Amino acid sequence: MDDAADSVFAQVTLTAAPHAKNCEVLRFSEEKLWTCGVDGRLACSSFEGETLGRNWVQRISKLSTETPTAAISSDGRLLAVAEDTDAGFQVWVHQLEKGRMNTSQKPRNAGRFTLPISHLSWHATLPYLCISTDDGKLDVWWETKTEESESKGTASRRQLLRGETHLGGVRCAAIDPQLELLAAAFTCGQLVVLTFPEGAEKHRSNLWPKAVSESDNLRLAWQPNGQRLALPGSPSLRLLPRNFGEIVELKGGHRYSTTMAAWSPSGDVLASASFEAVALWSDDCLRRIFEFKAQPTSFAWSGSFLAVGAEGGHIARLSATIESCNEAEKPQEEEESGSADAPVDHQQAESQADVVQDEPQEPLIFKPAVQGKFQPGGTRRGRRRLLAWNDHGCLKLVISSSGKQRVVEVKYFKCQDPTSGRELKADGVEIGALGPGLCALASPSHVVVHLASLGTFWTQSSFEHHLPGEHIEAVAISRSFVAIFVAPFRLLRLFTPSFIPLGVLAMPMDIVSMVACNHLLFCVFQARAKRDLRLHFSLFDVEKQEKLSSGRLPLSRQSTLRWIGFSADAQGPQPLALDSAGILRALIQNDEWVMSVTPQSWVPVAELDGDCKLWPVWAENGVLRCMEVRPGEEPKVAAQRLTTVNYKLPVSLDGLDADKASGALLKHFLSSKKIQRDSMVRLFEEHVKLKDQEVALDIARCYLGGHKSMKSLKSLVQSAEKAGLNDLALRLEALTDLTDLTDLGTKKRKLGATTA
Repeated sequence: MDDAADSVFAQVTLTAAPHAKNCEVLRFSEEKLWTCGVDGRLACSSFEGETLGRNWVQRISKLSTETPTAAISSDGRLLAVAEDTDAGFQVWVHQLEKGRMNTSQKPRNAGRFTLPISHLSWHATLPYLCISTDDGKLDVWWETKTEESESKGTASRRQLLRGETHLGGVRCAAIDPQLELLAAAFTCGQLVVLTFPEGAEKHRSNLWPKAVSESDNLRLAWQPNGQRLALPGSPSLRLLPRNFGEIVELKGGHRYSTTMAAWSPSGDVLASASFEAVALWSDDCLRRIFEFKAQPTSFAWSGSFLAVGAEGGHIARLSATIESCNEAEKPQEEEESGSADAPVDHQQAESQADVVQDEPQEPLIFKPAVQGKFQPGGTRRGRRRLLAWNDHGCLKLVISSSGKQRVVEVKYFKCQDPTSGRELKADGVEIGALGPGLCALASPSHVVVHLASLGTFWTQSSFEHHLPGEHIEAVAISRSFVAIFVAPFRLLRLFTPSFIPLGVLAMPMDIVSMVACNHLLFCVFQARAKRDLRLHFSLFDVEKQEKLSSGRLPLSRQSTLRWIGFSADAQGPQPLALDSAGILRALIQNDEWVMSVTPQSWVPVAELDGDCKLWPVWAENGVLRCMEVRPGEEPKVAAQRLTTVNYKLPVSLDGLDADKASGALLKHFLSSKKIQRDSMVRLFEEHVKLKDQEVALDIARCYLGGHKSMKSLKSLVQSAEKAGLNDLALRLEALTDLTDLTDLGTKKRKLGATTA
């Protein structure tokens, strides 16, 4: 890439924000930055060179979402905050004085809704607040002069949309600076523009694919003069004119789909963000690209500077001082026309310019994420999260708004007892595991096993065990045992469901995750946390008290482990592992695989791809069942309708009966039992009828060579002779050592003469 192209790119210095987790940039004015985090605090910071100094932090509310939903009005007087309370999802408007929230003044209630609030946005100059919700409602609240006018019934809120089922939820909305139009993006993929305050539909078009979640990060932006609307949602940033004419596309700034757009106060510069970069545009020309190592999530302009909030609680300040389009192109034009004697191929120059403009940027290289601990099927965010979710059922943890009371909702999918689904008090519970008809709930040093129903055998509904001086990091449960990994001694403790000790193992590494099925326990460990991603696995047979397999767990390059589980197949449970690159692998343990492979090998069996991410739940009969979620998000509820992904051995079967051969090979590789000989014999006979001698010989040599009985030999030879394939019959006899040496030598000489 030449020097001119290199000058477009710029590196970004990320600064830690005064919040432990993700934060939202709310306002940027006179080098002061207001942010709000999921910790429920409003922070004011000031830039001191490249560093960010904290001025003050104020508690405002309890937020339960991973990305906070809040907004500050353009004049800095009003703060709107969305809260998840026991009474529902509410929007409160607080008064700000000198940047701080006025605690002595009662906040105003801007609305209460049944589903979460996905987006809050203020008018560019006036105190009008647009509220978007996941149930498709679109409200506008505005400030009245006095509280007395509100008590008399003066209208301060108007609902423009009541929630149309065919549109889905509202992802985001933006108010026209002229206060005449309101643009909203819906999860169905449609853009709807309404008039204000009438609410009449002005324009509708399909611009995006169907979104998985209402909270999918997408932010529209009106130009300050209201003449154009910036529409992210694709690698090219689209600009829709006010008269809804032809859309202008800005290309070359992003390799991934854009998520946000924001105009500078003057309207001369437009900023757009995607997963990996922030691009600045001027006069519809690309001016600069800033590379990010954390995904940008929010924008705030202040003059010629842009504040960017990124994932992980990071902040960046970008300079947007850009020359005009004509001035920037002038030196290049003079350079091109500097030599009058040199011949110029205008057609070639135009074609090269088109290629450079349309060619996507090279992929940016990021450092791999740190591997964290997880429970299979469990989520880690929010006051309402899943502790476990698999084919047996789901465990949902609900934390009260005060944070003092915790309840676990248990639901079994296969249990017929109506009392099996119930709520359990769970003080201090952080980890849960679910098995067939029973579950385990663990606090830092205490474990309780609850049974779905007593039946005829159990006389006690729950069992508990205390581990003083140890910290529980992972739990797995099956019908016959409970596995608990404790720190700091790295002990793997095994109990019966009634907590009779079965054994204890000292492990040399930290736990990442573990899962149980029947009598098997599958564990994944990490040698040096936060240093590398080299993972190790162990497969135990708890009933026989032996280790079946162990070794390095393969991962795709620069990826982490997302999920582990077992395939619930008729041939027996088989360990599965899914990494963040979407590659699903299965552990193969066949003693009759004649090819030169170790007895325990990981084989890729599926690749999860597409526009949306898939959250794995469980696997059965060659199918992985997943839930669709937005990238980087977690499921909020345990839905019953799941997307299925078929997995199979990645073997080319050209020339074979694909359906039958693939099924036979899949059983061979994914089963720990003996090979299904009858299926391979039928496949052999089919290719004998087709006169495919080479294919039939390979099937017999690779998959039937282990069955060295006279009966099987005669059946294969007779099938070949009956079809008139004498050479194949001779080769089949030569594959075995059942005939005497003299007869075998005679047949080999005859075979050689026939071949010659």
